[in-house]
Amino acid sequence: MTIRIPTPPDFSFLETRSAHGWRRLAPFVWDEDAQTLARPEVLDDGGVVELTLQDDGDDAVRVEVMGGGDEAEIVQRVRRMLQLDVPLDGFHAYCRTQPGLAHLEQCRRGRMLRCPTLFEDTLKVIATVNTTWAQTIAMSGRLVQHFGAEGRAFPTPAQIAAVPFDKFAAKARMGYRSAYVYAIATQIVSGELDLEGWQMGADLSAGALRKRLLSLPGIGPYGAACLMLYLGKPAHVNADSVARALLGKELGRTVTDKEVLAFFEAHGEWRGLVYNFYPWRGTNEAMEHTDTPIIDSAPQPGTQAASSQADAAPEETSAQTPRTDKAEIEAEEAAVGEGPEATPSPS
Repeated sequence: MTIRIPTPPDFSFLETRSAHGWRRLAPFVWDEDAQTLARPEVLDDGGVVELTLQDDGDDAVRVEVMGGGDEAEIVQRVRRMLQLDVPLDGFHAYCRTQPGLAHLEQCRRGRMLRCPTLFEDTLKVIATVNTTWAQTIAMSGRLVQHFGAEGRAFPTPAQIAAVPFDKFAAKARMGYRSAYVYAIATQIVSGELDLEGWQMGADLSAGALRKRLLSLPGIGPYGAACLMLYLGKPAHVNADSVARALLGKELGRTVTDKEVLAFFEAHGEWRGLVYNFYPWRGTNEAMEHTDTPIIDSAPQPGTQAASSQADAAPEETSAQTPRTDKAEIEAEEAAVGEGPEATPSPS
């Protein structure tokens, strides 16, 4: 089955898939030669289909579907992945007023590749915290390999919750993050958490959405800002060690998170997007090309803030101290270390 999905005039397939590193995380497979983005996907009826996305001119994306499936459901999932329902006219209008940002409209930048579900986006954001990009890739690959349908699709909450925690932690090898991932999955399965429903309310303010995201296990200010970007509410900067490195290079000195936030404060409701598409001096490299540990302030299990970050994490702050000790990070990475099984190999 072939589906042709119309796209808005300000959409670019290549810019969207390149906006950050999600295309490198299983079960996504980016083929540079063919310029296609593929992934196996579990549909609501339990069937697994293979989706292959490709640019189809200036006004559409072509989706090749292997395995059948409900066309409307597939279209909805692809539209979410490509942020086709996220308007960019306001952001591009703002960019036209800012020296150095006008090119973003001309290049049709501003959208970021997402996963088909907020659940998958959330787990992958957790997998970026306090670790290196290589480890994030490995953790995502193990989730797919050990818990996903046919060992090649991203696991559903039910598939993770069906496994005893000890077994899940041993196979996922996500270190302290395993408790967060497992808690989110089990809360969804029990009905305690309606994570996907959070993205349905267009009247939900950015502040209310951020408070909800901060209530999730393992999500601190950095993680909440990332997820808000993916949900089309870019009012916050996902400040982390990468942001500090980029701004430090720009200014020629060491900077703090507060300085990163202050640097983009003037961009108001668009500051998160401006940061992620900022024309840094001498580089267009994205986070995916660094092996620098990404330091966030999400609390770890056993801390008071672990159960209620909304109260412990006021505006762009956290009650927890970021894990910046190199030896501690290296010890953590040894626990989640890469082995032969860490290399994602979706069919």
